[in-house]
Amino acid sequence: MAINEKGPIYLLKAYTAETDFYLKLIYHIAQLHPKNLTDKDIVNRAFYVAIIARHSTLETVSYTGITYHSMIITSNDLEQCKIGTRIVTKTFFSTSKQMNVVLRCLHNNVDIDDRLSVICEYDILNKRTALDIPYISLFEGEQEVLILPYSIFNIVDIKFDKSNSPLVEIKLKECKLK
Repeated sequence: MAINEKGPIYLLKAYTAETDFYLKLIYHIAQLHPKNLTDKDIVNRAFYVAIIARHSTLETVSYTGITYHSMIITSNDLEQCKIGTRIVTKTFFSTSKQMNVVLRCLHNNVDIDDRLSVICEYDILNKRTALDIPYISLFEGEQEVLILPYSIFNIVDIKFDKSNSPLVEIKLKECKLK
């Protein structure tokens, strides 16, 4: 349908569907490297990213503001997180404008062993870093914001609270384009 309609909306709908498509896509996008850009499948995934990142139709859903994401990490992963450290997203990254949505996802993942519950708060500053897609997503109630690959954030704060869940809150601020 995306080809017939000549637009990216169906590509986003496919990404947000509860299928293996998004899992395979993010895995393969994370593998993008200049050395393997001769592989036809890899090039097709790079085109997918380029269409979502730059198609003029999506200019109207560009998002700036605060979003949240929950995850489970190990203690070793947390040790790598230091205030002032820059991180780069390697693939598409689903977040929500509503903290309660990500808390619900987090409570579905119980803390195990040395794994820690984490809520990340992303402060998105630049247009086209993220797309506000609740009306495109198949799960409108999640208030989904999709952060695009190769976005750069600084860790600006880390709070650790053993008596609370989530155990860790990490605040990240996007590096401003000049």
